Amino acid sequence: MTKGLWKMILTADNYEELISTIESLDALDPFACRIISLCTSYQPVLPFVDYWTVFDDKTKNPTGAIARNGTDFILFLTDKSDINEVSSFMRVAGAASVICSNKYNLDLFGYEKSHGPILVRTEEISENDSLIIDTPKIKEAYELIAKAADKYFTPPKFEDFYVDINHKLRHGTMRLLGLYDENNLATVAMTVAESKQGAVIGAVACLPKFRNKGYGTYIVNHLTNILVKEGKRVFVHRAEQANKAFYDYLKFKCFDSWSEYHFKG
Repeated sequence: MTKGLWKMILTADNYEELISTIESLDALDPFACRIISLCTSYQPVLPFVDYWTVFDDKTKNPTGAIARNGTDFILFLTDKSDINEVSSFMRVAGAASVICSNKYNLDLFGYEKSHGPILVRTEEISENDSLIIDTPKIKEAYELIAKAADKYFTPPKFEDFYVDINHKLRHGTMRLLGLYDENNLATVAMTVAESKQGAVIGAVACLPKFRNKGYGTYIVNHLTNILVKEGKRVFVHRAEQANKAFYDYLKFKCFDSWSEYHFKG
């Protein structure tokens, strides 16, 4: 697709070397976590993923990484990354969406940009209640997420969701938890990416009839505590105007901000 056109953005065919390179740059970065998790789940030999390492033109040292999953791209950039080179690369990459740190302003044409805060938590918070937490069936979790969807989140097609979640669960690059009210699944939360050092929580959803019972707070805190005990830094990519009080209460702190570019065509 783009092989050979950029001197300082080179295809990464060896996933172990790519992960080692990213970890040497900043293993605690949320976008590093996302690319490491994707690469661990789906190695470069598969047709729907690609990975690249970004290098410095003068020193030839690595400065970042790029991952493609279908038409969605993740950028892990550093202050030494050549943003003009990365922007030029992305303009011909065929991306439907591109997500990266908002510190880096990409020069892209025909894209709408959205942004929001990245939150982080690194400490445990006590759990007062003993509610029923288990791993729900993927179809059961999807149905809840679809019913609870709002303007900030549109669920993918079930077939795509099932294949991806099932694969990542088997490879240990995500986890899925459900909270039950008696025998009814009331709330779900999951990690959408995990590495040795970090995790990104997403797809937190609660059925309307079970809201205002503290279930969302409980399951996110429970999942975060599990991850923190494992030595992981826990991230949330929050929409700009969504759930601020919720994550403030759970002691998540502002870490950075994300920006996502969506192709308008």
